[in-house]
Amino acid sequence: MENYAKLDPETGLSTRLLDFFSTFDFIVDLSLKEDVDAVIFAGDAYKTRDPNPTQQRGFGERVARLAKKIPVILVVGNHDTPNAEGKANTLDIYSALEIDNVWVSRKPEYLQIPTKSGNLQVVTLPWLHKNDYKTIAEKLKLLYDKITPSSPAIFLSHAEIEGASYGSEKGLAIANDVTIPLPLLQDKRLSYAALGHIHKHQVLSKDPLIVYSGSPTRIDFGEEKEDKGVCLVEINKIATGSSNPRNDNFIAGFTFIPTNARKFLTITVTLTGEDSEPNQTILDEIKKHDLKDKIVRLIINIPAACDKEIQMDKIKKALSDAHLVAGISRNVEKADRQKIEFGTEVETLTPIDALKKYFEAKKYTPQKQKELEEYASQLLDS
Repeated sequence: MENYAKLDPETGLSTRLLDFFSTFDFIVDLSLKEDVDAVIFAGDAYKTRDPNPTQQRGFGERVARLAKKIPVILVVGNHDTPNAEGKANTLDIYSALEIDNVWVSRKPEYLQIPTKSGNLQVVTLPWLHKNDYKTIAEKLKLLYDKITPSSPAIFLSHAEIEGASYGSEKGLAIANDVTIPLPLLQDKRLSYAALGHIHKHQVLSKDPLIVYSGSPTRIDFGEEKEDKGVCLVEINKIATGSSNPRNDNFIAGFTFIPTNARKFLTITVTLTGEDSEPNQTILDEIKKHDLKDKIVRLIINIPAACDKEIQMDKIKKALSDAHLVAGISRNVEKADRQKIEFGTEVETLTPIDALKKYFEAKKYTPQKQKELEEYASQLLDS
């Protein structure tokens, strides 16, 4: 997502694209530091089905860096999926090039991923075309039946699951309207279900753990207050006296680790009609906030009674520490038009008398009334 961007002078790239690269670098560094057994990616690498070469290069470089030491499993998301069945999705390049240590799943399947700590069983459910969901319960049952009790099994999916809470990404979703019932993911043979598609981090179930990690960085102001991060998952074997065919002798837990996602900030100032120094009120409110490296928007609510000029040059200067000013909105309250009752005397009023009644109705100060009357007289006499 390259909204709220400016051009980076050193690279010539969008600063928002660089934000996403920076967050991906954070994830790669964390994975290597924690010496994880596998990295799982739950879909939607790009905003569109036709990413440009620069976006593809940036994503590919980081996947390659991971894959040198760690298995990487990717499922296809709705934004990765082409309209036509025969077209390649945005992640197919990794399968076509047969890159070592990278698995791409574009259909429901059972995978066995070799890791340094042993075999990891993965049941996948990528984003499907609408009609393909009609038999998903039967497909998942067949895949669950392939799970063996000798090693942990997880579920990896890009889907909308029953009970999940949407964030601002609802407007970005490609129409599908298919919600997967939560019980289909609560098979006891699974230790953990890792979900993508919904940007808001949330836990849908604890037995087994069913988790949306959420998007690792923010896309707009709708996600301003959401925590952004990744899930560091640990699966441990429970000591049992005998082999358990249900495979619930593994238990999972996770730690949510915040990323270096750029922050968004909304500053709202509501002026009053009695405010004699509205500009200072706005500047004082801006000073209360740390703007550095943030994408900022300012909303000024202005009452109809406020007749002071808002000095935009000073306000823009006060916002100069922000990474980017997304906008300054001036919401001016609409004044109720007052009808002046003249009665039958209206025909006898001179223009100046009519103006005086108007000034009185508007409650102008005597000094302002006198000044305006003088200007009016000059215009009438010219």
